[in-house]
Amino acid sequence: MIGILEKYLARTIVAATLVSGAVIVAVSFVMTLLGEFKSLGHGDYGFTSAVFYSLLHLPNEIYQFSPLLLLLGSILGLSLLSSHRELAVMQTSGFSTRKIMISVVGAAILMIFFITLIGELVGPSLSHRAGIHKENLENAGQAVVTTSGVWLHVEDNFVHIEHVVGKHMLEGVTRYQFDQEHRLQEAIYAKAMTYEHNQWVMHDAVKTVFLTDRTMSRSYPELAWDLPFNTQILGAGSEDPDEMTLGGLIKYSRYLEKNGLRSTQYRYEFWERVFTPLASLVMIFIAIPFVLGAFRQSAMGLRLMAGVIAGFAFFILNAFLGQLCIVYQIPPPLAALFPIMLFGLLGFFMTKNSLVT
Repeated sequence: MIGILEKYLARTIVAATLVSGAVIVAVSFVMTLLGEFKSLGHGDYGFTSAVFYSLLHLPNEIYQFSPLLLLLGSILGLSLLSSHRELAVMQTSGFSTRKIMISVVGAAILMIFFITLIGELVGPSLSHRAGIHKENLENAGQAVVTTSGVWLHVEDNFVHIEHVVGKHMLEGVTRYQFDQEHRLQEAIYAKAMTYEHNQWVMHDAVKTVFLTDRTMSRSYPELAWDLPFNTQILGAGSEDPDEMTLGGLIKYSRYLEKNGLRSTQYRYEFWERVFTPLASLVMIFIAIPFVLGAFRQSAMGLRLMAGVIAGFAFFILNAFLGQLCIVYQIPPPLAALFPIMLFGLLGFFMTKNSLVT
């Protein structure tokens, strides 16, 4: 049965984490909004749209920074208890350091559960919605992103693309050509279209010409694409890895591999997200020694600064290994797990030295 002290510790850690979270959310929102200033004025994308975009990105940002959030929240909560001598009173009354650690970890597991739910069920979909909204406004009608693909308007042509696999490969491309009186002249469907030798080429294409009294169709193994369009628009149909759910990452990775393209970035994102709850738990074991170990006599500001440095060191190492994974084809599970193992061992030895029964 959970005692009064355990509940009090858990409430303190949760409250401190919420305070830390509010600060991180505010900073993240401002940084994202400032980053969007360079896009203002592109098409119909204005300040209000940038604010809307930044707000929709917040759940995803919270999830990505959850290990740092829990690290700072735990340090802040324990530091407040320590500065008020409450930890000393607890330990004097027989509430051991081991029990304090168990209470902190219990509160952390509960928060990790809810943050993970938000990060996986809400974050990716809102970020994807924000990206679609931004792209549609920036393209000012030249491209419209829908759930069924991308629509382009080029001269008297409307082009539908089912999948933007990459900058040099499209799948399910349909082109509708109209005359000046808006009558359909011809339609071309290609299973795939690739950019080869500075030219787009359609593969397995079927061209249908609409005459006054009949239609004529003809198949082509390959057919040159003669309609110029801005390739930057293709970015409207692509999805960033952090805008996908775990299931979407697996599906898209297999889709890329099926088409002979590299899927390392998406597989690494998958494993990094799978291990995010574990990374958050490891940060708790890093936080406890900052208050009950070597930093016991240090000021709260110094503890928080040390926690920020440790958190950012983790994120920098994670990002560095992510790039190495993509460039040198390091197995994604290993690259995603290595920083967690390294900091886990560090936290284990620090916690072991500060543990007092």
